[in-house]
Amino acid sequence: MSKPDWSAATGSLDLDTLTEAYAAGTLTPTIIISAIYNRIASRGDDHVWIHLISREDALKAAAALEAEGYDGRPLWGIPFSVKDCNDVIGLPTTNALKESAYIATSSGQAITRLFDAGAILIGKTNMDQFGIGLVGMRTPYGACSSVFDERYISGGSSSGSAVSVAAGLSSFSIANDAAGSGRVPAGFNNIVGIKPTPGLVSNACVSGGGCVKTIETLAVFALTVDDGMKVTELISGYDPTYPFSKPEADAVKLTPAAPPPRFRFGIPKGAALRFFGDTEAERLFREAVARMQALGGDVVEVDFTPFEETQRILYEGPWICERALSLDAVLEEHRDAIHPVTRQILSNSGKFTALDTFAAIHRIAELKRDTRPIWEDIAVLMVPTTPTIYTKDEITADPIALNARLGIYTNFVNLMGLCGIAVPNGFRDDGLPLGVTFLAPGFQEANAAGIAAAFHRATGLPLAMFDNPYPNTAARPLDEDYREIAVVGAHLSGMPLNHELTTRGGVFRRTAKTSNAYRLYALTGTAPPKPGLIRAREGGGPITVEIWALPAAGFGDFIARIPAPLGVGKLSLEDGTEVTGFLCESTAIAGQPDITAHGGWRAYRQSVAA
Repeated sequence: MSKPDWSAATGSLDLDTLTEAYAAGTLTPTIIISAIYNRIASRGDDHVWIHLISREDALKAAAALEAEGYDGRPLWGIPFSVKDCNDVIGLPTTNALKESAYIATSSGQAITRLFDAGAILIGKTNMDQFGIGLVGMRTPYGACSSVFDERYISGGSSSGSAVSVAAGLSSFSIANDAAGSGRVPAGFNNIVGIKPTPGLVSNACVSGGGCVKTIETLAVFALTVDDGMKVTELISGYDPTYPFSKPEADAVKLTPAAPPPRFRFGIPKGAALRFFGDTEAERLFREAVARMQALGGDVVEVDFTPFEETQRILYEGPWICERALSLDAVLEEHRDAIHPVTRQILSNSGKFTALDTFAAIHRIAELKRDTRPIWEDIAVLMVPTTPTIYTKDEITADPIALNARLGIYTNFVNLMGLCGIAVPNGFRDDGLPLGVTFLAPGFQEANAAGIAAAFHRATGLPLAMFDNPYPNTAARPLDEDYREIAVVGAHLSGMPLNHELTTRGGVFRRTAKTSNAYRLYALTGTAPPKPGLIRAREGGGPITVEIWALPAAGFGDFIARIPAPLGVGKLSLEDGTEVTGFLCESTAIAGQPDITAHGGWRAYRQSVAA
């Protein structure tokens, strides 16, 4: 029997709620599946599904799990959906073109892992045809709407996937993202979108192997960042059968890292921060900046020029030609059945030459080079997920120009090899949601997710369209191959060398104080300024340090690059424990200012600045 506070009509499907209830025996998968199919029936023809698993078959899958008993698998009894361009063995794939439907003979590594983890498939979801669009309108199956207003678009191309999560019809959904399809619908439906680094998750399940293989990635819609990252962790990893899978994916840590007490975050500078007259969207983004500052963030205005140029290259440049590799034959065979806007876009692929393509590749390499100093200065780049939202009528009247507007903060991300976490930000006065996205360099999902999760919790927003709070989740423990190190100076969060930790996969663990056996000195003449910590025979005091954890490989590389007169040794903390940390050669502090009385490097630097 279900818990009294879980409602069959509006109860949350987040992973923590379901897993806790399954383990306690207060809910069962058949109860959840029955509730979901009742919700689906009550919504009527909402255009979410291209292929819905029958209630009978879904209940059979749930009953089979119950017969075996709860076994602790991470997705045991968890309902999910899959965007229709992804193959699921034995089910039809259409790419939102009925005439090209076929029955899939394999599921690929990522989706197979979901079934192996105990998940229950509800169905395959609607989409912009061939995944081309950010609106959710380019489909013969009818257009989804934002769950908050039927007149407004759901976002695309992963439209049905997002609505299935936001409407409480699945706990998570497997989507796809080349230009923002796994982020834009999250913003329009008050949910989370995880867009991994290209190559982190195998695209072997994508119909035809993916239309834009060089940059496309599977994405995950979920109710919380924690849920989305758990699913991403399960499906990620190197796939030797898929040529664009990256071997280094196996080593990427995806446990969300708690944000450090101080960090720097970027936002677009000046006129690059555009909302196209949507004053409510502008207000919400200002509130997002203030929320980040309350979380310990220092805002940095970033020159957005290289990002803007890159986003224009995606659809104004020759990348449309990559779609032609798999879609030219489909266009030729089914031209009259293809959505008119999709057909118009695909017809442009022949106007680019090989010279154009190589020029674009070279230019993107230059733009990526130009942005590297930005990433060394900030932990994440926060952008509006979209500048605004449009009605279905507005998109129908101007389908290409308005679609392009929606992608100004998303189109560049995959071309630059970045990762992104889209989260809810708030609601306009008319009740429509908008979100923000946290971007970070490739394979830095853990750091971006930690900040994104803290931000999402701080909004106080309910999950999706129901009045369900963000679950109180505890941080997951780190893997055993992490090594902790105490930093005391320029490597502190928000300081100039903190990026040397984060780029090696470092995650913030906690702030601590040393025992009274240390003295701190300012080492003059160093760039950037650094302190020296030494053991003191007398007159010492507690010094504030930050404990960070690095994967074993990153730890070794980090230690090897520490310049003299600094080194590492065992530091004793005030709680009686020991940790590896920075120490300084005693000969280097001769004649240097003793700053022990400040209690730490940050306090000293603040006093100097004052």
